[in-house]
Parts: sequence; structure tokens; C-alpha cells
Amino acid sequence: MSHLKKTLINYQKPIVKITTITGVLLIIGFALFIIESGFFNNPDRVQNWVEGFGSIAPLAFLGLTFVQVVIPVLPGNVSTVVGVMLFGIGLGSFLNIVGIFLGSLANFLLARRFGRGFASYFVKQETYDKYIGWVNKGKRFERFFWISMVFPGFPDDFICLIAGLTKLPLKKFIFYFLLCKPITLFIYTLFPLYGMHYLYDVFQSF
Repeated sequence: MSHLKKTLINYQKPIVKITTITGVLLIIGFALFIIESGFFNNPDRVQNWVEGFGSIAPLAFLGLTFVQVVIPVLPGNVSTVVGVMLFGIGLGSFLNIVGIFLGSLANFLLARRFGRGFASYFVKQETYDKYIGWVNKGKRFERFFWISMVFPGFPDDFICLIAGLTKLPLKKFIFYFLLCKPITLFIYTLFPLYGMHYLYDVFQSF
């Protein structure tokens, strides 16, 4: 484990850069796929294509969502929108919530097991410095945690790591997460999705 820690510390910045670049490329690739597939004209066509893979498709997406939370590659809103577009609002939302919850729970437990060093591996130093001070805030952190789960703009994945460094009980972590995240996740998914539909319609009108 000590060798792994040293490797991650030595290559922390390249890891962050590579994952960021990979995320941007995946976003571009997905945008091109959506445009070429004619999803907005015939969304059933894409969903039927996904259904052709059977149970493998939702399980694969669930796994990718889990990995995305633990090792961020894509912005969270992108992967949630993809889930709804490919599997529909019902199944897509369910897969998003389960995958993100399991990934967030893993972050919490990993940080609790391996400490601050692990929490800094996959986040930029400025982000780490900005939020790590919340570790010693006690009850104030609990309020900050559920607020960060409700409102956009917070690095949720990293805050779940910070939660693992605090004295926040696992039961409270699960309670706050499941109380706040599913509803807001559903809202933040629908707004970008309908926004993409609107922009596509505008683009097609020219």
C-alpha cells in the first residue's frame, strides 16, 4: 500500500490532467454520437439499440457511473443526462441514483480507511485546500454536507471523501445522501436534457 501511495502522490497532477482531458474527449464523442444517431428526432431508435444489449447495458452503465464517482472523468451532470437519454427517465434515473450512491459510499469508506492522503489523490490541490478545512467543523459540517447535496456548484464526490474524514456516522451519511440527492439529481438531469432538446430544435431551425 505504501508503494501505491507514493505512486499516486508522485503522479497526482498527471492523473488529474489525464482524467480531465479524457472527460472532455468523452463529452465531445457523446455529443457527436447523439447528433449522428438522430436521437432528438427519434429517441426510441437509440433506446431500442441499447435494449438490444439486454441486461448487460444497464449493468455496464451502473458500473461506469460508480467508477465515475470514485475516479471523476466526466462532469456528474453529463453522465446523469446520458443515463436518462439511453434508458428513459424511470430506469435511467434509478441507475443514476444507485451508481452515484454506491460510488459516494465508496468514497466515504475509502477516506475513512486511508485518511487525508487518499482524499487528495484525485482532486486538484486548490479544491483540496478550499474544502479540507471543513473536516474539523463538527455539526457545522453536517449542515454543509446536506446543503452541498441539495444545491449545485459543489464538488459532491470530494465532499463525500471529506465526510469520511470527519466524525459523521455512516448512518447519518447515508440518511442525508438518500434524503437530499435523489430529488435534486432528478431535477438537475431534466433541466440539461430539455435544454439540449431546445438547443437542438433551435439549431435545426436555421
